[in-house]
Amino acid sequence: MTRRSLARRVFLALLVVSLLGFGSLLWHLYNTRDELRHSTLLLQALEITEGLKSDSDMHSLPLSYAGGELYYTLYNAQGVALWHSDNLPRPLRMRAGTLNDALRPMRLKSYRGHGKVIGVPVPLEGGSTLIVSKLDTLERKLIDALLQTRLLHGLLALPLVLLCTALLMWGLMRWTLRPVREAAALAAGISPDTPDRRIPLKRLPAEIQPLAQAANQALDRLGHALDTQKQLVADAAHELRTPLTVLDLRLQKMQSEGKADWPSIEGEMRQLRRLVEQLLTLARRDHAGNTSPATGTVSLSRLTREIIASLIPLFEQQSRELCADIEDRISVVADADALRDAIRNLIENALVHGKGSVSVKLHRTPESDIFLDVCDEGPGVPAHQRELVFQRFHKGRSDGNGSGLGLAIARQALQHAGAHIQFLETAFCTVRIRFPATSENRQPNLSI
Repeated sequence: MTRRSLARRVFLALLVVSLLGFGSLLWHLYNTRDELRHSTLLLQALEITEGLKSDSDMHSLPLSYAGGELYYTLYNAQGVALWHSDNLPRPLRMRAGTLNDALRPMRLKSYRGHGKVIGVPVPLEGGSTLIVSKLDTLERKLIDALLQTRLLHGLLALPLVLLCTALLMWGLMRWTLRPVREAAALAAGISPDTPDRRIPLKRLPAEIQPLAQAANQALDRLGHALDTQKQLVADAAHELRTPLTVLDLRLQKMQSEGKADWPSIEGEMRQLRRLVEQLLTLARRDHAGNTSPATGTVSLSRLTREIIASLIPLFEQQSRELCADIEDRISVVADADALRDAIRNLIENALVHGKGSVSVKLHRTPESDIFLDVCDEGPGVPAHQRELVFQRFHKGRSDGNGSGLGLAIARQALQHAGAHIQFLETAFCTVRIRFPATSENRQPNLSI
């Protein structure tokens, strides 16, 4: 792959601009010849026509001056040719540009010669204008020789000037891009061992700063994700140690006594499986949060019924009752998988940590807010712990047999749907999910 150097591109661009500037200078230098011819003839014409009036005898005008033949054409104030010299087959056309015009320091119009004969206007008393034209062969040769000499001198000095210009521009580019090279070297040294290092923005060019700032923000997100993964691995190892140790002790006891306590072993295996499933779910949600999962309209009524139906066997196994009050035609904008994980973990959490029957109620308020309540007959969580239990691996009771991940998974999944989850101040343990009112929520979904 060809390397594209910004310094080389800018250097070549500056070099091209310098050459174009030099070419423009040459063009203007060439055009200066006609300007000098015109200015010289203006001074000569004023000297020739000194004291001349509109009614003077024009035949007294000289037909040569300073080695060049002269031609004359007289125009009245209306621009009509009145007379022309005998050495002209026809009148020369009116030309603009008096001495006063030529003496202006700032003017846009330039005076160019028209072949070997050039002409200038001389205003006379009475309102007429005399066009003085000249075959200025001698002046043209002298001006050409002068300009060619100056051009030759410039061309001789051009290589040295270009070399100095190129060196100056190259040095300037290296000096300008030195902070970029330093930032690149620093960025190359960023690794998991140095997660806090960032690209310094202070000395970078203004055009490069947005790129460096975006890179720093990406590094911040990666650092946060790395810290989260490290914490997850550490917490997972800590949580897995106890059930694995208990299971190992039961297997050793089975080996020494020759009989197995299968109900206890199966209970430990169920707890391990649930913990592993929750860890996998948490890892998937972390990844989904970093990759911005696609969302769409989800039928919350249907999804809740499907989750309840899948969990009925677990409730029957523990002789617990699961009640449902689901309002029809309720839809939300969310990721279906994330929403399924959240609701399932809430109901499983009520099964594992709650008491008595569990009820699930889904309804919509007149303001189109949507509420999903999961309630069991347990005492609930103390007020000072209601936020703590939503943190990973935090248990409501230290002697609980859960992993402390269910509510964390639920809150993380619901955040992507813009929903809010909290415990309510009720006689029993009630967790409520609130979905904000949106235009999609107000539109009924006939398919439930």
